[in-house]
Amino acid sequence: MTPLYFVLSVLFLLQASIKDAKSDEACHVTQFYQVDVAVEICDVIVLENLFVPGGETLNLLLKDNTTVYFSGNITFGYYEWEGPLIAINATNAVIEGKDDSILNGQGELYWDGLGEWGSVKPKFFVMQLHNSIMSNIHVLNPPVHTVLLTDSTNVELSGWNIDASEGDVDAVGSDRAGHNTDGFDVFNSSNILLQDSIVHNQDDCVAIRCGTNIVVDKFICYGGHGLSISVGFSNDSFVLNTLINVTISNSIVKGGDNGIHIKTHVDGGDGIISNVTYENIILDGALKYGVNVQQNYRNQPANSGSTLDPENNIPILNLDLINVDGNVADSATPVYILCADEGCYNWKFEDVSIIGSKESNCNYEPSDYYC
Repeated sequence: MTPLYFVLSVLFLLQASIKDAKSDEACHVTQFYQVDVAVEICDVIVLENLFVPGGETLNLLLKDNTTVYFSGNITFGYYEWEGPLIAINATNAVIEGKDDSILNGQGELYWDGLGEWGSVKPKFFVMQLHNSIMSNIHVLNPPVHTVLLTDSTNVELSGWNIDASEGDVDAVGSDRAGHNTDGFDVFNSSNILLQDSIVHNQDDCVAIRCGTNIVVDKFICYGGHGLSISVGFSNDSFVLNTLINVTISNSIVKGGDNGIHIKTHVDGGDGIISNVTYENIILDGALKYGVNVQQNYRNQPANSGSTLDPENNIPILNLDLINVDGNVADSATPVYILCADEGCYNWKFEDVSIIGSKESNCNYEPSDYYC
């Protein structure tokens, strides 16, 4: 069974098992001091036009089978700290944004063009979820990393809109721009479905770090660093540097540095990437690379200029790109592949056509593709 169908079958059962919790007997929370009591005693919670003071976390450590609605403007006060602005720990939960809801991180007050390398900025969501669905969430101006989903199982995140467009360099200049405003980061999680979402940011639209059976479907990504896989964050755990069975499909990437980006960290420990498929992806005007696979990545400040030799500490096996097409800017490389010796095995590129002025650059050629 492919990762896509396996994950969808698990989440179909999940949706059928979670109760229909829309109830008139909800606890309405309009003041921050009311949150802890509501989380402790209520089965249905409506967070409505709530202001969260700077330096405080909206802690949603939910009882099992809780339903939460965001309604109106949820605004987070300015304070230089690491956050998160929202922490969620939940099992069998339904978390939903009503159509009028906006979760405003006020990133424009923090952005300095340096992201995590500049002033201290709070992460937005840190979540550990099990058998849960979270949908229709509208996030405005995240200071840095928007969603970190970690140590989670059987989760659906759908219908999100993450909008950091006010942090684009063209809009505000380099010294007030957003950076490291990742959309979704998935870490050590299994049976995860991310779908039907829009991300406009200045870093990875999605970054899958480690886990199994993860599907990303029907995304539109604007201006960031693409649909990414980024493995090697641990120095000593093979499990935390392992990613198996990923499908990224039916998505569009507009502008930004990369369309598709797969990176293994040379400063991480040993691990493996296996069984990854990108299918039905449209690229439109990437500025640096259409497809960028590199085994020499290290997290460092933008424009640092240092280049490292590739390493095979995290080999990439069974990578398929199917029906990936589009175009890149004149300055961009359509396809770039930098593999270490004995670092890349059994890749297949089928119907991959990316138009650009420059030639592609590959030291490893997938089957059915001439680079």
